[in-house]
Amino acid sequence: MSTSDTRVLIVGGSLVGLSTAVFLAHHKVPCTVVERHPSTSIHPRAVGYYPRTAELLRTVGVEEAAKEAASGFEKHKTRAGVVSLAGEVLFSKEELEGGDELSDLTPSKLLLLPQDRLEPILRARAEKLGADLRFSTELVSFTQDDDGVTAVVRNAEGVESTLRADYLVAADGPRSTVREALGIAREGRGVLSRHVSIAFGADFGAVLGDRRYSVVHVKNDTVTGILVHDDTLTEGTLIVGYDPGKGESLDDFTDARCAELVSAAIGSDEVAVTVRSRFPWDMAELVAETFVQGRVLIAGDAAHQIPPTGGYGANTGIADAFNLAWKLALVLEGTAGPGLLTTYQEERRPVGLYTAQQGSLQLAMRSGTATEEQQAATDDAMTVTMGQAYRSGAFVPETGATQLPLTSDPRTLRGEPGTRAPYVLLERDGAPLATLDLFGTGFVLMAGQDGGSWAEAAEAAAAGTGARLTFHRIAATVQDGGALADPEGRWNAAYGVRADGAVLVRPDGIVAWRSPGGVPAGDQGAELIAALRRILAR
Repeated sequence: MSTSDTRVLIVGGSLVGLSTAVFLAHHKVPCTVVERHPSTSIHPRAVGYYPRTAELLRTVGVEEAAKEAASGFEKHKTRAGVVSLAGEVLFSKEELEGGDELSDLTPSKLLLLPQDRLEPILRARAEKLGADLRFSTELVSFTQDDDGVTAVVRNAEGVESTLRADYLVAADGPRSTVREALGIAREGRGVLSRHVSIAFGADFGAVLGDRRYSVVHVKNDTVTGILVHDDTLTEGTLIVGYDPGKGESLDDFTDARCAELVSAAIGSDEVAVTVRSRFPWDMAELVAETFVQGRVLIAGDAAHQIPPTGGYGANTGIADAFNLAWKLALVLEGTAGPGLLTTYQEERRPVGLYTAQQGSLQLAMRSGTATEEQQAATDDAMTVTMGQAYRSGAFVPETGATQLPLTSDPRTLRGEPGTRAPYVLLERDGAPLATLDLFGTGFVLMAGQDGGSWAEAAEAAAAGTGARLTFHRIAATVQDGGALADPEGRWNAAYGVRADGAVLVRPDGIVAWRSPGGVPAGDQGAELIAALRRILAR
């Protein structure tokens, strides 16, 4: 049996596994993905990615390709309830209403793009960055010890080989074999209902006319389900439920039955239907009791199963991978201690619990069964995806500061440690530059117009910790000593510091530490060094 080495073995090559490979390869971490299917998904599955997810893709050079692939869906923003596509419209609402008003919050926008189109983009980027992707390869077994993980994998020809890795990331879905092998239990409401997604071909043109939908809720005497259509108006997916308690099963969904259901959802016998595939899945609210066990870390649906109402599952999984990748990179290169990886659980598990609950609340809201208490507890999408505040983890809380709630309206956040670094549009050499584009590799220290002394502190901190640290001074005009320009004068207020203050931002765009004012007298970078060492678990 042959043996090979990699730094990180990723089990599962779907959306979250491929994202993990892209993010790790972006940080120059050698990684190997094993995926039992022969290629990327043939089923549309997830279709919506919120602006925060688009920001993460922007960091690794994927956003533009995703935007181009999603361009045909730009008008697909209406969520509706109908008797059928050809029949009565019961309600109609714009998805992410007010999305064009987010320009003060983010340069990115909602992406409507089926998973089967995003995955090939991620695959191409991962391969370009050097990731080793092995499709038609399944994990047979694994063991871990103090130094790493040894895995046995099997390819399509049935040949087994051994992979030795420093760490294993389980991104192998809700039925994760890795999680089950480790005996990690899950908590939550459990399986709420069982469903099958029917991918089909049909000519929607005559039925839709000039209408374009992101999601359609269909209810008539024959079918109750959710329908989505693509930008070519020739392919779609119908999601319907079934109840084993009533004697129903997947076996009921023959090609003929699926075609009947799709035709009823379309509402026209003149539209021919071709069934392409079926994908069974469970709607559930379940979160793993731990995301980290020894040298194994779990992410995406393996870590948290989120009801799809709200579309938070894929977005949360990609955010898991983004949070984890830079931490693995710094631990593997020796800049950070292994304790940095425990902060992955500290930061992401509360988010997983909260988001799973929000998915269930959205389910109650959209079914019309939400109580007044549930309605009050339901947050908007920007709060859920962009307004998170980590309560413990790899950052330095401010002494005496009031603890923020787990999530807030992102417009109310002001650069508090543990929150997303606010977006401000700056200028460099006369060209626009988003603060977001300063982040993504090493740490970034930003200081106000009068914070030039922080440059020496940053140099001392980089030398004292070995961390990659870039310094930027933000001034009113670009002529001011080569600083980045803040023509609208927003930076200081956005980050909650004075003109001589400074803010340290992590590689994932989360504020790690800040000083409201200048470098303390005689400090010589000591405070910043102490902050970095705490963040790096050193």
